[in-house]
Amino acid sequence: MTEYRITPDRQSTAVRRQCGVQTNTTARDFTLLQNLLQAYRGELYGIAFFQTFLDATTRPHERRTWQLLIDIEQRTAECLSAYLVPLGIHCPENDPAMVQAGRRQANLWLDLPWDTLMATLAPWIKTYAERYRQQAAEDKVHHTISTLVADHEDAILAFVEREIAQDTNSLSPLIEFLARYPSPRPLANTA
Repeated sequence: MTEYRITPDRQSTAVRRQCGVQTNTTARDFTLLQNLLQAYRGELYGIAFFQTFLDATTRPHERRTWQLLIDIEQRTAECLSAYLVPLGIHCPENDPAMVQAGRRQANLWLDLPWDTLMATLAPWIKTYAERYRQQAAEDKVHHTISTLVADHEDAILAFVEREIAQDTNSLSPLIEFLARYPSPRPLANTA
């Protein structure tokens, strides 16, 4: 995955065009949009990551869990794409590097027992949850979509923490997220 790190004093129209951002975007807004695009790419990673686990299990509870996690990643990606594309930012449906990275990481943990896997996932997910919460708190321009990104990671973290605590209602944060954030409707063609 290509990662663009541009400081405001080095901001250029050419670089913004290369990244697919409209040229009238300010340096600060560019950084905020870059965060959202990185989150979108992270969703593609997450879909591949969770799909690897889904493909490897036949246990009904695990299959339902992995499918809900995939649904959350897909929903978040759909919402991010629906928000970013009208701003002139290309959101490819497939990013082979992110898919490969997600699968590679999942394969490292594929043979872990469920409890160990949840304990392994918790600090990893917590790092992203904290990052997305901070970005949402700081992003006053794109606050609603940034909050959705933070909420999706918080739902996943809450699920993992409930699994570790052996809460029989551990899936509820995932189900509640999907209910709170419906799939975006296709934009009507006004041409």
